[in-house]
Amino acid sequence: MPTLRGHIKQSVKRTGKEFRELNEWMDGSDIGYRDRIERHKISNIQKFTPVVEQLFGKDAVNEYLHHLKDDYEGHIVMKIIMRLKGWRISDIKL
Repeated sequence: MPTLRGHIKQSVKRTGKEFRELNEWMDGSDIGYRDRIERHKISNIQKFTPVVEQLFGKDAVNEYLHHLKDDYEGHIVMKIIMRLKGWRISDIKL
């Protein structure tokens, strides 16, 4: 799971933009633990996609999904599932 700074660097690499406000909304120090967990739950993508679009613009929605993907790629449970299924990170397309 990348740090806030890591997410910003990945956003720049992908898009040429920092998406700093989005990344801070996801992982900033000014949000509570529960809010952070809720914003990172895959089951809440439908709930938060319109929020992200309203707050940060249409381009930010794709970066929101990449942020989640970047976080889940590094998670040990995801690594185990992918290994058991024979998947590779490159198999996941956004």
